[in-house]
Amino acid sequence: MRSPPVSSSREPLTRDRIVDAAVRLIEHEGVEAVSMRRLAAELGAGTMSLYNHVPNKAVLVDLAAERIMADARPYQVDSDDWRDHIRAHARAVRELARRHPRAFVMLATRRLSSEAGFRTIEAALMNFDRAGFRGKIAVGMMRAMVSYLLGTLMREVATSPELGGIALSPYVDVDVSAFPLSAEVIGELGTYDHDHEFEFGLELMIAALERYQA
Repeated sequence: MRSPPVSSSREPLTRDRIVDAAVRLIEHEGVEAVSMRRLAAELGAGTMSLYNHVPNKAVLVDLAAERIMADARPYQVDSDDWRDHIRAHARAVRELARRHPRAFVMLATRRLSSEAGFRTIEAALMNFDRAGFRGKIAVGMMRAMVSYLLGTLMREVATSPELGGIALSPYVDVDVSAFPLSAEVIGELGTYDHDHEFEFGLELMIAALERYQA
């Protein structure tokens, strides 16, 4: 599916216009569709003219990732409990992933050193600080939480047709004698309840943090 046509008006070519076009293309076709030639055609410009504003595709994709990350909505929670803050922050990340499903993999594989990137890092570290975790321990816990979020959200995006993913076919049969435990839960293995699974995993992570705190 091609992205919507970009206006062919004689607007000046700027870095912002190029990044906006890249974001639109990523949202409709994924990051693999991005090329300087393709964007030049979308913008009605010569390919070489883009290099006056963006040095290469890698930088352009980083700028697009930062633009999308800047769209993350600050979470609100009426509580001083660190657990509630971690829950709210995790849910805000999920909301961003569901609004930008095709771009989420790109966000997951980039180190964003912009204000938008550090804003979410600072919020996460602040939540761990509330629980009494600082320094190397806090960074390790943040990375463990990020790994959980990325894994579960990438699976949700990939298996949700409403987000552009592919619905997985249920398991049809299994050899009970070879895989008795799998056979016992074959129905559950073949279905997804993303809301429940996200919250279940999140509570497991919080319970682990509570144990470590003690």
